[in-house]
Amino acid sequence: MSKTTITDNGYTHQTDPGKTKTNLNFPQRSFRYFLAILPIALVLLISTSYQRNPDDVNYFDKEYYSPEIIDSLRNFLMNGYGEEDDCITKFSHDFVVEFYVANDFKPVWVHVNGLSERASDLVYLIEHAREYGLEPQNYHSQELLRLIKKQEQNKLRGIEVFIDFNMERLLTDAAFRLMINMHAGYQPMDSALFASDWVKQLPGILMKGIASGKVFESLISVEPHFIEYTRLRKANELFIRSNHLTNYCAPIKFPNKDTVVLFGEIREALINLGYLDENIMESTSEALKVFQRYHGLNADGKPGMNTIEALEKSTLYRYRVLALNLDRLRKNHFTDSSLVYINIPAYRLKIFESNRLVDTLRVIVGNPATPTPVHSGNMERIIANPLWYVPKSIAINEMIPKIKSDSGYLQKNGFMILDKNYKLVNARSIDFNRIPENEFDYTFRQNRGTENSLGQVKFIFSNPYAIYLHDTPGKALFAKDLRAFSHGCIRVEHPDKLADYILNEINADTSRMSNMIASGQPREFTLASRLQVQITYITCEADENGKVYFYKDIYGNDKTELDALKPFMGI
Repeated sequence: MSKTTITDNGYTHQTDPGKTKTNLNFPQRSFRYFLAILPIALVLLISTSYQRNPDDVNYFDKEYYSPEIIDSLRNFLMNGYGEEDDCITKFSHDFVVEFYVANDFKPVWVHVNGLSERASDLVYLIEHAREYGLEPQNYHSQELLRLIKKQEQNKLRGIEVFIDFNMERLLTDAAFRLMINMHAGYQPMDSALFASDWVKQLPGILMKGIASGKVFESLISVEPHFIEYTRLRKANELFIRSNHLTNYCAPIKFPNKDTVVLFGEIREALINLGYLDENIMESTSEALKVFQRYHGLNADGKPGMNTIEALEKSTLYRYRVLALNLDRLRKNHFTDSSLVYINIPAYRLKIFESNRLVDTLRVIVGNPATPTPVHSGNMERIIANPLWYVPKSIAINEMIPKIKSDSGYLQKNGFMILDKNYKLVNARSIDFNRIPENEFDYTFRQNRGTENSLGQVKFIFSNPYAIYLHDTPGKALFAKDLRAFSHGCIRVEHPDKLADYILNEINADTSRMSNMIASGQPREFTLASRLQVQITYITCEADENGKVYFYKDIYGNDKTELDALKPFMGI
């Protein structure tokens, strides 16, 4: 039977039967054992050197960094920050250092050949930050581009590429800035921010993305999940991809008796804003109706002052408004399963349940002189057939002048007068012409009924402004496109629908508000569980198809807030 023999050069061959087996000398045997155990030793060495928390996937399995590289990164980060380093704040730098301390100072984004594959996701996100309503320069885009180009040029020239620790640090800082801004909008990078519990969770989220090879997904996972935000964010992405951002506004002379010239200028504006294709003969009037519909205006195809004002906005301005409203939504956190959501510039109340739109109702909000405040509170009570206790400011500024000119005003409108103890007072006993405003110590109360200024349903929610949601006898105002007419309270077009939703879904009560209104008797309900009321100021929204609705900035908040964001937006 043949046997295998190992020759001096390490190869094997078959020996003849019966011949003596060649023995290996000591050096040969030692070398053979060394080769056998070498792979096992290397595996053990690497696995023990880079052992990590068992809850985390070890993303270093396929990457090896020499102790020299790790020491160099440690020294760079620990000693690399100076006051002249204005692209990263001291607090941000310290946060980055903590991230690397927790990960044994192993590089995440760069290696000896330049950028790692996972860095491409982050660089792509920085380059396309505007699709998220963010500005690339906030994430070191220019410096990173310079460093990347330098490495690429060195490769082409055959110059050795070294690990760029500054690029490593900038990329990590950019990743955390992106996550902070995507989650909570633009924030000052100060000690209070980095002490926040939610910020402390970001390194773990990022590491999981690195470990799983899903960096892009981990970075955007911190975005709000509220449907109003997700729709607007996707619409902003479509807007950026389909529009050239410029400050150009097509000039429109208005008013203009020459309708041919006027509609010619309107057509140019519609083409500039993407509502008409200059290569296709389409009706300017029909395109104007579409434009009006997406700007919260009556879609009649007739140019009015509000329509012309909306047409005279550039694509760059519209992007700034989109970015501003994404920032506003990021700064709000809607976590409740049920939500009454009122958007002031849209004149709409929306009911959400489990992040699903249940119903939409028209509302009337405060006029610019007495604006409805942005606020978040909890619905507390519903009152059917309420009384109205007139606020003192309305009593002095509006009602007393009417009483002075019409002695029968109170009786005709169902008002009673109460003293400071809320006891009835005969109106004839008061000389309204002789009482100074600062001494007026009475309260006007309006009787229940269809002419009551609160209508026949009142919704009370927690707030420090003494405002509430209510019905109104002035139904005709709901037909107007711009509905800022109240003193700050919110009038609801179909309060019975809102009341029935609350009674049926929140209180599990089968009562119908319409029946209670018809009875004319007062009824009051306290909510059985929490229902958040969120009053917002969002000047653009999007539908499920990515179409954007821009609204008139009725309180002038956009300009104020855009000016405040200039240091972040830079535009």
